[in-house]
Amino acid sequence: MIRIKDIADYVGVSATTVSNVLHGKEQRVSPETRRKIQAAIKEMGYIPNMGAVMLAKEHSGIIGVILFDKGSRNEPTLTDPYYGSLVGYLEQYIRDRKHYMLILTVSNVEEIIHQAKAWNLDGLIACNLQPGVIRHLHTLYQKPLVSLDAYLENKESYINIAADDFGGGYEMGRYLAAMGHRNILMISDNDQKVDHERWLGLKKGLDEAGILITEEQHLIVSNVYGERLVQYKQHKELFRKQTALFFSSDYYALEACSILREIGFQIPEELSLAGFDDLFCSEFMMPKLTTIRQDIEQKARMAVDALFSLMNGGGKRNWVLPVELVKRESVKQIEKK
Repeated sequence: MIRIKDIADYVGVSATTVSNVLHGKEQRVSPETRRKIQAAIKEMGYIPNMGAVMLAKEHSGIIGVILFDKGSRNEPTLTDPYYGSLVGYLEQYIRDRKHYMLILTVSNVEEIIHQAKAWNLDGLIACNLQPGVIRHLHTLYQKPLVSLDAYLENKESYINIAADDFGGGYEMGRYLAAMGHRNILMISDNDQKVDHERWLGLKKGLDEAGILITEEQHLIVSNVYGERLVQYKQHKELFRKQTALFFSSDYYALEACSILREIGFQIPEELSLAGFDDLFCSEFMMPKLTTIRQDIEQKARMAVDALFSLMNGGGKRNWVLPVELVKRESVKQIEKK
C-alpha cells in the first residue's frame, strides 16, 4: 500500500508538502513541485483516504439526504419506486456539482444532527419530514437545508420544494367526474401533508362537478404490505359499491391492481384505478395506469440547485412543481343510463 511518506521520499520533499497538495492547499507549494508530486501520485497508483482528505478541509464535499423512516415493521424506504427515482436523480445532480451524497434514514432530529456534524456535511436535503421535525432541524442545524414535500406554516423561513398536490387531486377529481364516475374512493396510508392535500383537491374537483364526497370515502390503510393485503380483502364489498379508486401513489395503485384481480375484480371493466406520481413502471401496468404526473427529475434538480444557491449565499424561496393529468386505460368511461 502506497503511503504519503513513500511519495515524499520518491519526489524528495517532506510528507507535509505532499499532504498540502492532496488536501488542496496548493498555494503553499511551488508549481514545479506540485507537478512532480501529482505525477508521482499517478505513477505510483496512490489512492487517498477520502475520510482523511475531507476532515482536513473546511468543506467535506458531502451532501446529506434525509429519508423518511417508515419504521422497522415496514419495507425500507428505498423499496418504494418513488424514493428510488428521487434519490437516483439527487445523486446525479449532486455528483454534477462535484460533491458526494450520504443517505441518512435515522429516526430523530438529534441523530440527524449528530451524523451531520460527524460527517462535516456541507448541507442537507430533507425528504418528506413532518413540519415539526423540519422546524426543529432548522433550529439546531446551522448549515444550508432544503426540504422536499413539507407543508410548513411559516414558509418564508424555509426553502421547500413540493409538487402541486392539491392541484393534482383536483384535476383527478374533475377527470373522474367527466368520465361519468360518481362512486369514488380515495385510498392512502395517512391523511397528512401530501396525501391530505391530494384528498382535499379530489374533493374540490368532485364538488365542482356536483358530486358529494365525504370523509368515509377516504380509506386509510396500513403502511405495512401484509396488513394492507388483509385490508383489501376485508373491504371487497366496499369496493363493489365503487366505480373508481384513486390511490395517493402509483406504488399503491400498482400493488392494488394485482390484489384486486386476485379477489375477482376486472380492471377497468368493473373498477377503474388511478394513481399519483407517474412512476416509470406505471405505463407497463395492464391496463396502463391513469395518473397525475409530477416530474421527479425536475424536483431533484430544483432541490440541488436551491441547496447550492443557499451554500453560495443565495436567498430563500419556495417552489411548487406543476403536475399534469396522464390519461391511460385504467379508467373506464361510465355510460349514462
